[in-house]
Amino acid sequence: MPQPPDHRRHFIVKHDLQSFEDYPTHIWRTGNGEDDKPHRFNQVKLGDRWIGFAYTTSDKRERSLSRVTGFFQCESEADFVALPPTASGRPVSAGRHWLIKGEVFGEQPMNTVGVEPIDEILGKKLWKNQAIVPLTADDFDTIRQHALTRQFDTTKIPLLGREPENEQEVLAAVVYGHEQLGIKRIYRVRKAFPDLLVQLEGCDEPVHLELEVYSEGFFSHGHNQHVKEKRFTGDDRPIAVLCWIDNKKSVKDHVHRVYELQSLIRDRKKIIW
Repeated sequence: MPQPPDHRRHFIVKHDLQSFEDYPTHIWRTGNGEDDKPHRFNQVKLGDRWIGFAYTTSDKRERSLSRVTGFFQCESEADFVALPPTASGRPVSAGRHWLIKGEVFGEQPMNTVGVEPIDEILGKKLWKNQAIVPLTADDFDTIRQHALTRQFDTTKIPLLGREPENEQEVLAAVVYGHEQLGIKRIYRVRKAFPDLLVQLEGCDEPVHLELEVYSEGFFSHGHNQHVKEKRFTGDDRPIAVLCWIDNKKSVKDHVHRVYELQSLIRDRKKIIW
């Protein structure tokens, strides 16, 4: 029997993106035996709800994009069973595994939605290195509304047609769609900081653009050490940051401006110096 509303529990469920593509409405775990139920699998009861949270692998240099995949409700508690066919068409893992079956709950995002780290959305420390993390009902609603508000038509993203997974894909989208983004000319692309030397609308001289998935990467990668008075110390040219998600407001104190690429595409605006 499902939990009554006042006893319903809420969770974030963390899987890699491929796992959510394989089983979008399920919580599952391979590698545990029948007598070894995975951590917190026994806490998810009928009627409980969870947010699908996908992470992508990343090297040490950058933080890859985190995504909300959807909102789900438990319809079958943890059982040690053979996995059903995958939604993605990939081969099913042989043998029996732990599985919690869910169904979609309420309004769903059109596509996966790139979001800030969960701690930043909630304004408090919550996220732990666990597959299932308990939430309050209010926290669940906060994350849900935040994700639904941020969604947009990802087919409008140049070249990719989806949200980028890492800094290299941000670069690919910018280079491919630079004219529609307000970049009149790209003079140079390089791996070292800063990434691009460009001509922007509203500026008479070439300027640097540093690309990041999250704007906080400007600090975590140590780029602030190579900027003085909002100019790159290597050639004294002005510098700005173009990120997918602006999650570190203090970056703007070190550069000419921080542009959030996701917002530019959503609002059909251009980069104006």
